[in-house]
Amino acid sequence: MPNYKLFVIEDNRTEGMLLHLALSGIDELEVRIFPSANEMLGHLDEQPDICVVDLNLPDMPGMELIRRVKEYDPQIHLVVVSAQRDVDVIAEAQAEGIYNYLVKSEVCLTYLHRVVNDLLVLIKHQPA
Repeated sequence: MPNYKLFVIEDNRTEGMLLHLALSGIDELEVRIFPSANEMLGHLDEQPDICVVDLNLPDMPGMELIRRVKEYDPQIHLVVVSAQRDVDVIAEAQAEGIYNYLVKSEVCLTYLHRVVNDLLVLIKHQPA
């Protein structure tokens, strides 16, 4: 039975399936994919522990989504997975308090698996 929830916001169906596949082997983790920011925001009451966010979304800028998630619950950990490599964009995302920023690449899925595992260890050791 999963103890932790992870939401993935990815509008590209194929990339969403790959992200889900990369994360599906992590014990205690329920992974849900949302094709839009607004759809994911409508499910925040389900209290995800982690949100994996793409910055290029059709219905809302990724930075706005990050801010809205943090306003809703600052305890939700955010990981950005984006093709955006601009240093200023990465710095802006980090300033918003994200846990990690991964640039989409061939090794991105391996890194994401590792980042989420590390994040779950951190979450498990946080005081309730």
